[in-house]
Amino acid sequence: MRFRLWLLLALSLTGSTSAATFTVTSTNDSGAGSLRQAILDANANPGADTIAFNIPGSDPNCDAGGVCTIAPGTPLPNVSETVTIDGYTQTGATANTLAQGTNAVLKIVLSATLIPNQNGLNLTAGTSAIRGIVFAGPWGEAVGSVSTTGAQIAGCFFGIDADGLTADACETDCVFTFLDDGVLIGGPNLADRNLFGSAGNLFIGTEVSTHMTVRNNLFGTDRTGAVALPSFIGIFTDTSTTNFSVLDNVIDGCTNEALNLGASSTVRGNIIGLDATGTNPLPGGIIGIVTLHGATIGGTNPGDGNVIRGYTTGVVIPGGGTDDTIRGNSIYDDTALGIDAGPSGATPNDSPDTDGVQNFPVLKSVTTGATTHVVGELHSTPSTTFDIDFYANPACSNFPREFEEGQTFLGTSPVTTDGSGTAAIDVVLPIATETGARIAMTATSQAAGSNTSEFSQRLPFSVLPASGPAATATPIQVKGTDFEAGATVTVGGVAATGVTVSDFNTIDATTPVLSPGTVNDLVVTNLDGTAGTLVKGWVADFLDVPGTNLFYNYVTKLVSNAITVGVGGGLYGVTQDTLRQQMAVFLMKSKHGLCYTPPPCTTPLFADVPCSSNFAPWINELVAENITGGCGGGNYCPMSPVLRQQMAVFLLKTEHGSSYAPPACTTPVFGDVPCSSNFAPWIDQLVAENITGGCGGGNYCPTASANRGQMATFLVKTFDLQ
Repeated sequence: MRFRLWLLLALSLTGSTSAATFTVTSTNDSGAGSLRQAILDANANPGADTIAFNIPGSDPNCDAGGVCTIAPGTPLPNVSETVTIDGYTQTGATANTLAQGTNAVLKIVLSATLIPNQNGLNLTAGTSAIRGIVFAGPWGEAVGSVSTTGAQIAGCFFGIDADGLTADACETDCVFTFLDDGVLIGGPNLADRNLFGSAGNLFIGTEVSTHMTVRNNLFGTDRTGAVALPSFIGIFTDTSTTNFSVLDNVIDGCTNEALNLGASSTVRGNIIGLDATGTNPLPGGIIGIVTLHGATIGGTNPGDGNVIRGYTTGVVIPGGGTDDTIRGNSIYDDTALGIDAGPSGATPNDSPDTDGVQNFPVLKSVTTGATTHVVGELHSTPSTTFDIDFYANPACSNFPREFEEGQTFLGTSPVTTDGSGTAAIDVVLPIATETGARIAMTATSQAAGSNTSEFSQRLPFSVLPASGPAATATPIQVKGTDFEAGATVTVGGVAATGVTVSDFNTIDATTPVLSPGTVNDLVVTNLDGTAGTLVKGWVADFLDVPGTNLFYNYVTKLVSNAITVGVGGGLYGVTQDTLRQQMAVFLMKSKHGLCYTPPPCTTPLFADVPCSSNFAPWINELVAENITGGCGGGNYCPMSPVLRQQMAVFLLKTEHGSSYAPPACTTPVFGDVPCSSNFAPWIDQLVAENITGGCGGGNYCPTASANRGQMATFLVKTFDLQ
């Protein structure tokens, strides 16, 4: 019996394969000890192998810090057998141990210098892994995987140099997968964290892949996770990609979309638009997340929610989607909408709810304090149970008419609609909120295939026209949601006349006569107590800016955004010079919003701006943000007018940041601004961004002062004030 067992064991071992380690000892492109030869040897040896590194520091392609660069002269062979390529085996290399950022030390660089736009390492079979490699671009695809199952890419640097600070590039994708299943980019451990710096185009692309996971990586930052390195898109998947999971990543610096995902995606625990600490803002782009049907974005359990901040729109579900849930996230500081779940722009509720976009709840009242008492109602599908999620936003709104979002998730409560589709909401949340906190809600049906609504909004969305003669009653049309027969309208606290509720989303009315140069709230109140305010929604014209004035639309937008209130007496001062002290306030309010207050002045920075000046904190903040250094001689010249050439620099530095430098001037745009002028690149960039067309006659008038009408135009266009 023992002999038979031994014989069976011997026979089974005869056909087995043994794992082998192939060590790279040279940066040579081929031959013994090269990476190319190690891949060939691993391919020829069935079974799970390892490619290790032991390149001596004396190698001519290793620098003084021990970083060794391998630059293939032709594309490397595909990795066709299961293998772990482990850069951490090189002397001096260490994996990350930080909870935030990465302190990984990588010593092996695979460079595309000699084969730009080609692929780096291609995995074509097996549960292979790549660890501890710096992929120095411009690779076409730094890592490509085709028909692999369970492959992992972990602890690598892409689109950034070995120092983890200097941006590099992946020409097309840093990592691309095709026909793959179960591929893991990153992983649950600190050592698994990849660093994706500036990729130029895409960080990760996938097509026809399933069950792929991207977890615990840094995208679009340096190694500290505190400095954004601009890119176009963070993570992109083809529409054929399904069951894609994005978990616990930091994603920043994406000028277009942070995440563009296919169907059935799960997005949880990510920080998008903040540094790795989750506290300091980093530049956003156009869309935080855009995804197709079946998406799960966030959740109500601890750690499920994502932070999505500083984009034009936080989450977009094109066309409304199907079975998309967006819950428990922190979505805020987006310039348009936090959630856009239907056609582009805020989608008003409909009655009955049949447009394919889930109606959002309507707020009646909020009582804040040690607890938060929310009263409202939902009009939607009859006899259906919905989960109502509650969110708090700061009492101060950055801009008067910005749409509500959801900065702090407060909790959830179910409600069930009656036979007419109405459900009362009356919930006390055991969470303290600040006095005046702006509460928003979403609704998600518990029925299969249902979507989450957009955030609840004020009843009136907009009014047209948004301004008119002060002394004359003006017909207006208010667009919004949940308007009911018998609703009243006030403008500046005075009742409008001729109020007609045309339908669920439209009210026609006539404004009262108001004082010139005033900016007035418009309030709609339904008979059931639901009400909404369009803050600073109606401007009664300034006496010196009639509707025919060249700057009329820009002045109206500027004052309705509370950037300025005019000069008094019903006048705006449209032809008056913009003073440098005024400009400091205009710029900071346009950039940071109405809630911003600069630090108090404790030490004067300029001899001519004492701390007793109301403008001192604003001027000092311009200096703190490196937007200005004054007018020379230790002075700021607060009462001097802003020159048009100075204004170009002020605007662009405030918009893009103090480190911004415009493209060099090669061909003059204006006859009076030659390329030899220090201001030419800045002025030309204003034209490129469609902020100005000059002062006429092919000139810019660089040394002329900018009047208040011109400044209104510049500010509205630069900061896209609505």
